[in-house]
Amino acid sequence: MNQALALAQRAQGLTSPNPLVGAVIVDAKGKIIATGFHKKAGMPHAEIEALKKAKKKAKGATLYVNLEPCSHWGRTPPCIDAIVSAGLKRVVIATRDPNPRMNGKSIALLKENGIAVVCGVLEQEARQLNEVFFKNMKAKMPFVAAKVAQTLDGKIAAVSGDSCWITSNAARLYARRLRGMYDAVIVGINTVLNDDPFLDITVKKDIFAKVIIDPFLKIPPASNLFKNKVSKVILVCGKGALRQNRKKVNVLQRRKNVCFLAQNGSSFSVRTILKGLYRHYSVCSVFVEGGSYTLGRCFDERIVDKVHFFIAPKILGGRQALTSVGGRGIGAIRNAIIVKEAQVKKIGNDFLWSGYVSNIK
Repeated sequence: MNQALALAQRAQGLTSPNPLVGAVIVDAKGKIIATGFHKKAGMPHAEIEALKKAKKKAKGATLYVNLEPCSHWGRTPPCIDAIVSAGLKRVVIATRDPNPRMNGKSIALLKENGIAVVCGVLEQEARQLNEVFFKNMKAKMPFVAAKVAQTLDGKIAAVSGDSCWITSNAARLYARRLRGMYDAVIVGINTVLNDDPFLDITVKKDIFAKVIIDPFLKIPPASNLFKNKVSKVILVCGKGALRQNRKKVNVLQRRKNVCFLAQNGSSFSVRTILKGLYRHYSVCSVFVEGGSYTLGRCFDERIVDKVHFFIAPKILGGRQALTSVGGRGIGAIRNAIIVKEAQVKKIGNDFLWSGYVSNIK
């Protein structure tokens, strides 16, 4: 099962909206016959990849897979049919599929066809690997990761406003790789106006969007983030701003990769934005990079699932220097947002501190 999980992880960031799945087929003597993993949406599932390699050797063998095999038609045929036809004797599954269309249905079908089933092997590891998919199925909205690059004293800019660069080149490259594991990156309009970022990624993938929260449509048409014609740019704007700036809207709409997500008023709920991205653009996971106000709103609304804090060994000080997380904030220590399962990694002279938010409302 560990090998199945490792295989599945090889396609991290590439299978959306599908889960990450790896499969290992083992004969009666414990020898591995074949392996496979789901490479991206629309391509054969992990079980099918492994069965094609195993051919007739699959008869009487055991299949290890980190997620319950599918039993319904999608862009590919159901895996259950192929498993039964191959004559497998046993299937070991890490965790049930959280999709309501599945969730134990395949397990029941396997048993009905005389195939022994073991479920729950390395279940926690399997659920964490597919944390995005499990969140999607449960909440019908994207998984949210918040990324911060700050000094030891929590600053993301000096008193003068200077913010380039707080972390090292190695840390910034690592952050770009992290960004590419998600379906979209989200920033506020102030980040675009102040930094003019490209917001590109280091991997080639079918689904990636740059989401800009821009209530009054202030974004300059010559911004760097428009220069990559492959990535979709989604501008979240107020309906009134879109009506009042028809000329700019027309200019932006001439770019094939630009689209709009209209919102009521000018003070948007980030939760509402996320649900709109999930519903209208199939965005299953987002990487929120700020700035301070946007990150603060995400924490205020308790919608963050995971955090990635890059901390540089620098101190800026200053009451007026911008802190990494703005927003309204929390009034009492007892109500503080708790982060669990923390992991620390050294990258150059910087540290990456990651963990999961445990008190989402």
